[in-house]
Amino acid sequence: MSSAQDTIIKINGKKIINFSSNNYLNLSNNTQLKKLYAKKINEYGIGSGSSPLISGYSKEHHQLEKELAKYTGFESAIVTNSGYLSNVGLLNAITEKETIVYQDKMNHNSIVEGTRLSSSKLIRYRHNDYNDLINKISSHKCKTKIIYVDAVFSMTGEISNLKILSEIAKDYKALLVVDDAHGFGVIRYKKNSFPTTLGMFKKQDLNIDAYIGTFGKAVGTFGSFIASTNDLIDLVVQKSKPYIYSTSLPMALAGITRDSLRYIKSNYEINEKLVHNIEYFKKTAEKHNIVIEESDTPIQIKIFGSPKKVLDIQRKAFAEGLFIQAIRYPTVPKNSDLIRIGLTAGHKRKHIETLLNFLKRI
Repeated sequence: MSSAQDTIIKINGKKIINFSSNNYLNLSNNTQLKKLYAKKINEYGIGSGSSPLISGYSKEHHQLEKELAKYTGFESAIVTNSGYLSNVGLLNAITEKETIVYQDKMNHNSIVEGTRLSSSKLIRYRHNDYNDLINKISSHKCKTKIIYVDAVFSMTGEISNLKILSEIAKDYKALLVVDDAHGFGVIRYKKNSFPTTLGMFKKQDLNIDAYIGTFGKAVGTFGSFIASTNDLIDLVVQKSKPYIYSTSLPMALAGITRDSLRYIKSNYEINEKLVHNIEYFKKTAEKHNIVIEESDTPIQIKIFGSPKKVLDIQRKAFAEGLFIQAIRYPTVPKNSDLIRIGLTAGHKRKHIETLLNFLKRI
């Protein structure tokens, strides 16, 4: 790619409609935010120069963390360098040998590998099968139990039932950790709150001990955060090796992330545009008898079950000016190879129609 991340990108000199991005609100190349970012770079420079516990922690990081805690409804938050490092670092801090971590089989690789890198035991339950989770969690005794789950599954767009998971965690005295990488900032379920997957549920129905969000998707910048209680965040600061020994995000990046969050909070129409695009895509696909798996998120998929088939479709799409992704085993289970489509607020109806006309012919 040789252009900015946007609805139309340039690959090998060719302009192409981008349906492969997680840039859900199309903010990565937003003109207003780019101007603000340039000012912050002039003020703060381009690097942080140190880890957060030495001299890499700034007023921008501090204010960003305070605002993230407020947006998500937790006591405290800590900024990290990526969603992957949030999961690895959190597991590094809160697990020990006597810990069992229960995970959905479709969880993101960072959660799986973070558990394997820790000294805890990993037990995986069938995808979205809460009876299987109950069977497994009820049959083990240990010092600490953790249920760790994606709020929105990155390869299918399915949403976890956080109400049921909260009930299971309470019943079996387990911690519940939710990674909302593909939900933070994406869809506004409650008008006056910041958009997260948590907004789908009543506050009293949720019992979440830690929440992870990222900036590299809907927010349009880079980095991640963990939100939780004051005590748990203090534990991460003291024990998380990826946090302690990593150079901080640049101060200018922390600053522009704050600006982007405020932009999302105050511009209701950007989330509405994304929802309208999702609805239009699904409705038009149904009208043309194009079978798409059920998802109310920007992640839309069509399963073909053959790695050769999906790679062939990806190549044909590119030749017709469409950038879509072939997702194959082992990223998805065997015989579940699929085409993954990422819708954004920046897509126009003509872009979606071009894509659906292509899908209709394959």
